Amino acid sequence: MRKAVVVLGLFLYFTTLSLGQESKQPEAKLVRSPFAGGDVIHVIQEAALDLKEYASGADDMVAVRVCSKEPLPVALSIAAASPFIMLEYLEHYGFSRERVLLLRSESCLGDNSAIAMTEFWAIPKGAVPPPSVESIKSSQAQLEVVRTEDTIKSAKGYGAALQKLIAKLRAKPESTGVVVGSYYEKPSLALERSLRKAQRALEQNGLSADRFYVRATPLLGERADNDPEPKYPSLFVVEVAKAKDSARK
Repeated sequence: MRKAVVVLGLFLYFTTLSLGQESKQPEAKLVRSPFAGGDVIHVIQEAALDLKEYASGADDMVAVRVCSKEPLPVALSIAAASPFIMLEYLEHYGFSRERVLLLRSESCLGDNSAIAMTEFWAIPKGAVPPPSVESIKSSQAQLEVVRTEDTIKSAKGYGAALQKLIAKLRAKPESTGVVVGSYYEKPSLALERSLRKAQRALEQNGLSADRFYVRATPLLGERADNDPEPKYPSLFVVEVAKAKDSARK
């Protein structure tokens, strides 16, 4: 009888111990509030430091998750906090691109779905990454800036930038062109004309519809009193290796 009691006690002890260990399964951690606008460089710097603290192990990973319904190349281009700028800071802190995930999710959209809020996650070894629709390692993505809106000074310069974008897309068949017209309150008439011009130019040069995207998105930084609404968009070439679809959203 005593032996049976001892065996039962040991069974309950190890069962309880096992359940306790299971409850300590590592979990992904959102290290800051989702970023939807403001001093982006300051936030990226602080988030990189947080990720360094919470993902300090050699096998820990981190993720930049963009909340957007847009395809991944567009989401990465319009993210409130650029994942590509974040990568520069993370590399400075010793994170290889294989340890950094780029995610797109539709479950974390804010009240204004036009703003692609950006989240920063620490993923300890053994933890499941946060839910996503698309997921890649950062080593699978590249963004090239063709021209930004603040470097285009004339209609002639804008036309030349569009031709440069088209040439780069032809030279890289796997790439995607993204034209982003940013605005503070609403797109100016000049910006709307510029976006229509980009749409026509890309369509007329024989590029398939899935090779380029033309979008208008709100500017999220601080605006000085004398800052006019932009006239021209920014032009990007984005290369994303085949993204892995996820059933988790």
